[in-house]
Parts: sequence; C-alpha cells; structure tokens
Amino acid sequence: MTVPEPEVKALLADAGVVVPKGVVAAYDDAVANPSLLADMVAAYGLSEPLVLKGFGGSVVHKSDVGAVRMGVAAYELNYEAAQMAVAVGEAGGRIDGFLVEEQAEAGVELLVGVVDRPPFGPVAALGLGGTLTEVLDEVVLRLAPISRVDAEAMVTGFKGAELLGGFRGQPPVDVGSLIELLLAVAGPNGLAMHLGDHLAELECNPVIATPDGVIAVDARLILQTVSAEVRPKTPLTDFGPLFAPRGIAVAGASTSRPGFGNTFLTAYKELGWGPGTLWAVHPKATEIDGVPAVPTVADIDGEVDYVVGAVPAAACADLVRGAAGKAKFVHVISGGFREASAEGADLEDELAVAARESGVRVLGPNCLGAYSPAGRQTFLRNAPTEVGRVSMISQSGGLAGDMVKGGAIRGIRFTKLCTVGNGVDVTPGELLEWLVDDPDTGIIGVYLEDPRDGRRLANALEKAKGHKPVVMLVGGRTDQGRGAAVSHTGALVADHRVWDALSASTGVSIVGTLEELLAAIAYLQRWADADISGDLDTLVLGVGGGASVLGTDAADRAGLVTTAVSDQGQQAVRDLGYGVGTSIRNPIEIGFGPVSDPDVLVKALDPILETQPYPDVVIHTNVQAFFSYAGDGIERLFPIIETTAARRWPRTRLSIVLRNLDCAPPETAARIQQTCLDADLPTFTRFDEAMAAVAAAKRHARNRALAG
Repeated sequence: MTVPEPEVKALLADAGVVVPKGVVAAYDDAVANPSLLADMVAAYGLSEPLVLKGFGGSVVHKSDVGAVRMGVAAYELNYEAAQMAVAVGEAGGRIDGFLVEEQAEAGVELLVGVVDRPPFGPVAALGLGGTLTEVLDEVVLRLAPISRVDAEAMVTGFKGAELLGGFRGQPPVDVGSLIELLLAVAGPNGLAMHLGDHLAELECNPVIATPDGVIAVDARLILQTVSAEVRPKTPLTDFGPLFAPRGIAVAGASTSRPGFGNTFLTAYKELGWGPGTLWAVHPKATEIDGVPAVPTVADIDGEVDYVVGAVPAAACADLVRGAAGKAKFVHVISGGFREASAEGADLEDELAVAARESGVRVLGPNCLGAYSPAGRQTFLRNAPTEVGRVSMISQSGGLAGDMVKGGAIRGIRFTKLCTVGNGVDVTPGELLEWLVDDPDTGIIGVYLEDPRDGRRLANALEKAKGHKPVVMLVGGRTDQGRGAAVSHTGALVADHRVWDALSASTGVSIVGTLEELLAAIAYLQRWADADISGDLDTLVLGVGGGASVLGTDAADRAGLVTTAVSDQGQQAVRDLGYGVGTSIRNPIEIGFGPVSDPDVLVKALDPILETQPYPDVVIHTNVQAFFSYAGDGIERLFPIIETTAARRWPRTRLSIVLRNLDCAPPETAARIQQTCLDADLPTFTRFDEAMAAVAAAKRHARNRALAG
C-alpha cells in the first residue's frame, strides 16, 4: 500500500525530519472551488515560489506522469492543477488530492531511504538523489537500524560525498543535520524502526542539503501486509553432540549397491567407530560392511546423537520422525528437494514439519555432513586428523570437501565444519551464533548461497565483531536481486551492495573466491591474535618490476594502501646496492634468487621496518627463476625463507607469494610449502589471494581495536 505523501511528510516531521511548509486539498474540493488552493496558501502564509504535487494510489513516480509543477505562483495553482489532472489521466493515473509546498532553495540533492530486503530486513541507503538517481547510481548501504557511527560513515563513504564539502567554489553543506536526518529515518528510534515489519520502502528523494540544513522535499512510503502466522521460535540448541557424538547411525547404506551410506560407514570405521557406537539403519539387513544393522533408529541399543540420512527424499521425513526421542540430529545428505522441483519443495516442507514436530534438529537437506577431528566426526575418507581452531559453515557439501582438503595443504587446522545445504531447519545464522560462543573456535569461515535467516546471521556477525574474525564467501551474488521494488530505493538495493552493507555493518570480510577464503583463513590462523595495527599500509617487496606492479594492483583492488617508503628507508635500500633501474619506493624490487644470501630480505627489511613499521609485508618470489638460472638454485630458497620468517618483526605481519610454484616438480613444490608452514610463514600462489587475506586480517585488527 502506497501512503499519500502528505501523510508521509507528517510522519517524517513527527520523527524530527524537516519538511517543506505546505497545505493539502482533496481533488474533488479543488475542482469544486477553483480558488481553494490559492486561498489556503494565503491563509497559511506560504511563500512563493510554490511546488504543486498530485498524489494518489496510482501515482508512484510523479515526474514520470507530470504530477509535479515547480516555480508556481499562487494565482497559477488552479490552472496548473487542471493541467496536471489531464496529464496524469492521459498517463493512465488518477489524482486523489493536491499538495502545495514552499519550494526549497537549491542545494545538493540526495536520496535517503530504507527498504525491506529479505532475508536481512531493513537496509538504509544514502546516495545522490533527484531524477538522476538511477543514472548516477551512487549509493551506500547499511543494515538498519544504523548507529551514529554508521551514519557518519555513510555520509563520508558514498561517491558523491565530495559534493557535501564544497565543490567548485560552492559552500559546504550542514553535514551534522544530514547525519541527524539519517538517524531520524533509520536509527534505533527512527521512523523505519517504528514502522517495523510493515515497512516495505521509505524514500526521501530528493533531500536537499545546504549550508543551513537539510530538508526532505519529496517522500514516499510503501507498506506491506504482515502475516499473522506466528512461527514457533527455534529452541536454543547445543551443537556439541553434532560434532562429538556419543554414537552414530547411518541410514541408507546398501547391502548390494554401495552408495553414500556405505562410504560414510567406511569413513567412520577408519576413525575407530565400531560396535556399540556405530550402527547402520536398514529395514532387513542385520549387518552392512561389518557394521551392525537395525530396522529403525528407535531399535538402536545404545546412545546415538547423530544420524546420517542417505535415503530417498520421500523417506527423509519419516526418518526424522522415527529418530524422535532417540537422536539429537539428523543430517539429510539426500538431494531431490526444493532445489530440484515443485514436488521436491513439498517434500522439503514436510521435512521441516517433521523436524518441528519431532524435536529432532535437521541439517540439510542436500549437503554432506559434519567434520570435527577432535570428535572423530567426518564426511570424508582420509580427512586430516590434526585439531585446530578454525570452524567453517558451508551451504555446499562439495565445497566443504575442498575446504577440508585444500585447507590442509595451506596448513589450516580445523576444530569444526558443518554443511547445511538447503537449511530447512538448522540455519547458517544459528550455527554461526553457536560458534561465536564456542571456546574451541577462534576463526570462522562461511560459504553462503541463500541465507534464510539473514537477520540472525547479521546479529551473530555483529556479536563476533572484534572478538573472532569471520570471513565469508557468497555464491550467486550477481544473479540475485531481480524483481526489485518499483521505487528508486528498491531498485538500488542490488544484492552485491546488500552484502557490502552487511560487511560494513558487522565487520565480516567478504571475499570473491574459494581460494581467497582459504587464503584469508590461513593468514588469520597465523596472525589473528597478534597485536598488530589494522592500518591499511602494506609493503610489497620481491623479484621483478612487472610482478611488483601487479602486486600493487592487487593491493589496490583489496582496498589496501601501498604507502611510499620513507626517504630514510629508501636510502638504506640504496646503500644495499638496489635502486638503479628498479623501484625502491613501494613496491620495492629486490632481486633475490639462486645466488642470494639467506639474510638478503632481512637486510632490506630491517632498516625500513625499524622506523616505518608497515603492519603487513607481502614478499613475492619467482619460483621458476630458481630453476632457470642455476642447476641447484632452489636449495638457496629454503634458507632465505627460514631466515626471513625467523626474524619476526613485532609490529608486522609477514607472508610470501610463491609465484609460478607450479613450475617446480610436485615434490619440490610440496617441500617449499612445507618449509613455509614449518616457519609459520603464510604462503599464497596469487597476489589477489594474498591481498584479500591481508585485508581480512587488517579488518579484524580494526574491529578488535574498536571493541577494546
């Protein structure tokens, strides 16, 4: 439902937003009394020039249908109203009434709005306004309600911000009043919060900002119907038994055609599960692959916390119901639900009902399981058994396997990982909420596609901010956001920017690839607890001018700053014999290779970091050069790595990019990576991975500093 503009203006005024002085007349009254509008202007003392607007349920974009006239004199109102009614009628619309207001002085035109954006709820927007909003598309977003810090960051963070400070000789606008307007609209006690779930879109466009203040000269409010259905609140769940179950049952293993269920049985047996702790669930068999089998979960003679469901989709709801009172969790790895068809969607709804009615928590469907080395929990064979402090949540089972195996190569050590698939019951936000409080978890990674509980997810991220770093990879960002609402604000809240708003509001680091996710987690595993600054300054140092330039480009894409080395530092590098035909400002080109001494990098970095302690130094080397210019040159790389890593500058995080590592024989490449791991030196093979990781560590350091 579209609320008439005069009513919206009244709500804004009550919230503390300055709106133009105006009068309102119904259409029929204005037609019956041609002098009515002019008489009302005189009676209420409105000053010319005036703005005449038509409003009604069919008028959405007034300028598109001729429902606004500017620079009108009082005596012209009757004529302009008649012309407006004709124009709107020809456009297929209808006018219910007229609003006459004093025309505001010219200034910087802005858009301020709030739009309900499921699943995250209300999102606040600030951008350039007026009729060029969609063309210029300069908007910054935050999850609402926004804090004063958020409002200040929005005002300084959107691309049109330079217009506010005075542009081409124009005086600066009253930024303080703009911040107050943002809070009045989208703050904790703002209008949007008072409207609650009824709010679909609230847009003030334009808001005119001048040196004397800000005024909302146009406004639109669309309300939505709120369902009366009250869904039962999800009970607080202890997920400890999910990751360290007392007993496990696997439903769906076959006696004749081995499938997923059989693979799970084998994987669990390899980890030491056996009679009394591991069961197969099969309607007829008494044993499968050496594991005792029972007809139903209820027939298990022992403690069982976790059931793997590898049965057909149509049988999953009954499996869950049959686990009631016996098992705490059923992990449905089967597919064929909402992701497959309309019939599958019905089966998924039935599965959700079964979870609610049985009290059994359901993970999935359409996923692979959980992994915890300490709890001997797995969905993979030959999974790493080393215990660490990294936990991950993944909506993709396949990617979860990549996380475990690919992470191990990078030295990532896990405490917990869980796949959630379609998230019919247990959601990513609920799991994240629990992991934030889990004492064994120090770093969290997340892969998401469809966060059904976006607001709960955001709240959990806010809780983690400054305490535990969270890095998130979001799949499908470019394909979502279609069917946006008709207003400017709705159209501007494209999904990739909502995720940017989530990052800005909660402090989560969002990366673009799985490789960047693993790189950031590995880097944080090494450096998250270090008391090192989150300043954006980053030093790039290594072999090759072209490669150094590419490293600098990657730093810029990640939002990092390659601040120039001080004159003193540059002179120290010159004294070492560098700088003739090479860069020594940042990036620094240091030609270390198969004839270099082990301390070649230490000698270059010591004088720089002593007086200019960059929070992060990214070293890069060309592995293939060690093979190309000396027969046994690769042997020189190992002591360089070990000597550099052992130096440990107290105010600097260190990492290395091993360019062209694939040029080395596999056994040599593995040895190089292992040498770096043994030296506690995070490694990357691409600049973009390295810089994404550095940016994530810096963000966590800043969050921690703010949290105190």
